[in-house]
Amino acid sequence: MCSVTAAPSPKPTSRSFHAFYDFLLVRSRQEEFADLLERVHALDAIDEVDSRIRRVHYDWLDAGERTQATVRLLSEQLRRFLDDRAWLENRRVMDVLRSIESNSLALRDQPGLAPGFDIDATCPSISLPFERPLYTPRPALALDTTPASAGDAQLDVSILFEQIFVDHERLANEVHRALARRSQVPLSELLATAPLEHGLAELVGYFSLSDPGFQAIIDGDIRDSVSWTDDEGRIRRARVPRLTYMRGTANERQSS
Repeated sequence: MCSVTAAPSPKPTSRSFHAFYDFLLVRSRQEEFADLLERVHALDAIDEVDSRIRRVHYDWLDAGERTQATVRLLSEQLRRFLDDRAWLENRRVMDVLRSIESNSLALRDQPGLAPGFDIDATCPSISLPFERPLYTPRPALALDTTPASAGDAQLDVSILFEQIFVDHERLANEVHRALARRSQVPLSELLATAPLEHGLAELVGYFSLSDPGFQAIIDGDIRDSVSWTDDEGRIRRARVPRLTYMRGTANERQSS
């Protein structure tokens, strides 16, 4: 077994194609490579010597030239493509500018508001945290728990007697009285015989009735008109969903 050692030579700083191509262009490295090929071919272990190996670095030079020509062709085509794109973009910009100019000239003599937009303020409002007022607790209110005397002229108790009370038991009795003659009765017909006494509050009371003696069925697709007279003598009207009361089990036993 024999070994061949070559003198150390400077390594390429890059392994790219350009670094290899530059390596082939250096005459000293070509001579060093040719000398190494001669020493390899002189080895006893090599029986046949391929003549193509002796000039392989020249073949690499030819291949490198063809590669460089291909790269130049691709670069030229890419540059032509980019030039065409830049020309098209410039043309589009000029077309937009001409369109804006023609529209501006067409609207120059027409009355109207100038283009623009509104802003809330010309400068931002700055609110610093330490500029806010500190929390101030409210003073406690002292309640006067002294009983009022009957002769106190400033005491107004009339508001206590102006409260409206809706008797749901009376409303349920009206429904039972109407269902005693019929198996079902609409609210509009019930109010024809028993008008509303407390207006809207009593009307809401009819819708909130719950009694085991009858059932309340509300039909939201049909509207009925209900009217009543208020305390000032004015007629009030309301459109409400149709409410129908149907006789229940307790009423059926009582009527039988």
